[in-house]
Amino acid sequence: MSTLKRMFSDILQGVSPSTWNSIALIGCTTAVMMSPAVLLVKRILWPTIISYPWKFPDSEQGRAKDKQKVVVLAGSFNPPHLGHLAMLEYLAERYGEVISVVGMNPDKKYIVTPTERAQFIQDMISEKGIKGKIRVEVVKGYIWRFAMQENAEIFFRGIRTWEKDGEEERNLHILNTWGPLLLGPLKWPVPTYYLEGNPEYNHISSTLIRNMCREASQQKCKPDLSLVVPKSVAKLIEEAYSRE
Repeated sequence: MSTLKRMFSDILQGVSPSTWNSIALIGCTTAVMMSPAVLLVKRILWPTIISYPWKFPDSEQGRAKDKQKVVVLAGSFNPPHLGHLAMLEYLAERYGEVISVVGMNPDKKYIVTPTERAQFIQDMISEKGIKGKIRVEVVKGYIWRFAMQENAEIFFRGIRTWEKDGEEERNLHILNTWGPLLLGPLKWPVPTYYLEGNPEYNHISSTLIRNMCREASQQKCKPDLSLVVPKSVAKLIEEAYSRE
């Protein structure tokens, strides 16, 4: 062991000051480059999940700070329902502006168009009388690019629970996290937060509503949507999703 220590000591003594400076510079540069990557990997492995009941900042200063923020709630909303509406109401109460984004793939044909779905959301907001600033947008392409253009500080995704929907959300989370760095613009990505639904509405899903409308159409009767969507859009959603 003593021989090994002497050999190592001789090696260290033989390194010139300029070489040490180069080694230190390389080490610092590597650390700086790796730190952001580590943070992004951490985001993916341990996503930020907001469980119900949804909370507000404890301090007046924290509440005022949130009121300066623009946030995005993105989804297909195919169709929107009471669970989505509850999330929008909470976000509008907490943040300064909420942009509800309906994603659109320009190469895909839709039975119920994103524009129609956006109007459903707008009608639901109006009927509910939600206070706060909510804007509904249809966005083509990557929504994280739109979020950056709007200077959004948080990218929200609505889920029932992470256990139920996390696996399906993982690939999109990776894209939203690494997309800006790999596909441009070269900017630090907007963080994605997952908003777990109010348990009162967690039995509702867009798939459930589409199936209800399809089955009712096949049986030549009207679906009862009174417990899954607001009255203002129930008939419109029934008619739109009976086309399938």
